[in-house]
Amino acid sequence: MRSRRSQRRRIVKDSWESEVAVTMDETKVFQRSDMSRPRKRWPRILGYFVLALVLFSGGLVFGFYKYATAPSELEMELGADLTGRVNILVLGVDAGVNGQKTNEWTRSDVNMVVSVDPVTKDAAIVSIPRDTRVFIPGKIAEYSKMGHAHAYGGPSLAIETVERFLDIEIDYYVRVDFEAFKQAVDALGGVDMYIPVSGEYSDPAQNLYIKLEKGPAHLDGQKALELVRYRGYSNADIGRIEMQELFLKALIKKAASLSNILKIGPLYEQLQPYFRTDLTFQEVLKLVDIGRGVDPESVKMAMVPGIDKYLAENGREISYWVPDGPETEKMVNDLIKGMSRERNASVRVAIENGNGVPGAADALATIMRDLGFQVVSVGNASKQDYEDTRVVARGSDQVSQALVLRGVRQICPSARPYKGSSIPEGADVLIIVGKDYRRPL
Repeated sequence: MRSRRSQRRRIVKDSWESEVAVTMDETKVFQRSDMSRPRKRWPRILGYFVLALVLFSGGLVFGFYKYATAPSELEMELGADLTGRVNILVLGVDAGVNGQKTNEWTRSDVNMVVSVDPVTKDAAIVSIPRDTRVFIPGKIAEYSKMGHAHAYGGPSLAIETVERFLDIEIDYYVRVDFEAFKQAVDALGGVDMYIPVSGEYSDPAQNLYIKLEKGPAHLDGQKALELVRYRGYSNADIGRIEMQELFLKALIKKAASLSNILKIGPLYEQLQPYFRTDLTFQEVLKLVDIGRGVDPESVKMAMVPGIDKYLAENGREISYWVPDGPETEKMVNDLIKGMSRERNASVRVAIENGNGVPGAADALATIMRDLGFQVVSVGNASKQDYEDTRVVARGSDQVSQALVLRGVRQICPSARPYKGSSIPEGADVLIIVGKDYRRPL
């Protein structure tokens, strides 16, 4: 699958021991009146391509290559990096209704990162409020609202902005407008959900009138669009994001109930005029494969933590969602980077120094403990000339191996997964520290 990430692949046969390298693909606001407005899937579809196009309110495109099986015990290679995730930026733009056309200079009303782990089958959706104060590369003002990045430079600048803000890599993007959202919901036959609030909202400038009625409802495309555009919440845009997440859960439930794989092609063709993406149809089909392993009930949703705040800039008071840096980093580590201490705590690790650098194994042990892993032993390997760090696991324990690799690569960037049986008693994974070790600062 094409990706922005570099790839390195090689088969390594070690005549000295039975471990086998399984190298893989590398991982990796609003000035109240100053900003002028532009004129005005498939068997168990979630992940299962979740209509990246579907969701103005979030989209869900999950997937990756299958974890490949080895051709032999002594020499094998996998097609997907155990540490790799697929991250997709879903942009919902405030256009495509009442005859409007979507263009590069439209603000993104919705900004969501959909992330899936091909090995652990973890999936998450992280919402970035449109008024989030972020650094936008190349702009004179430097800091502005997340929604403005697309207006300034289209999808490419929005991607770069999100990558800098969350310290992640975005592999693909999908941009949808109002019409794409309506068409996708109608293509699914509508969505059933419970609406938790009643209220009315109108915007004459956009010929927009919305009335929500509390209770169970069947939403067609138009009604669903009204729901996700409703703004009459006491907590403004944050309330709207919370409602979008409720709708997304209902959408996932509906998408997962579909069973006819023959719908993939027609649905894709039907929606293609309404969205823009750098995913090819072949890549979409590959994404479907991994989605079958994602439990819709396990998908985690979160919003960038922060507070509403007016900031004085250039003599004006501008309303922002000001992100909480430490809490945002914690959320990203857990939901997007897969560095959950709670999950790591179930993995037992043995560490051996294989590079001759005094203290290397101890330093790595400290880092692994800080990440929540159980370090059961630390010592020296039988030889001291390992070039790359090895993370060795039994063939059936791919999840533990993937979790360990993420931690190890913080100071051993060339660490590679191996399959083997010479793992110390009491450990799930063996780490042999190689010459790629970089002493932590």
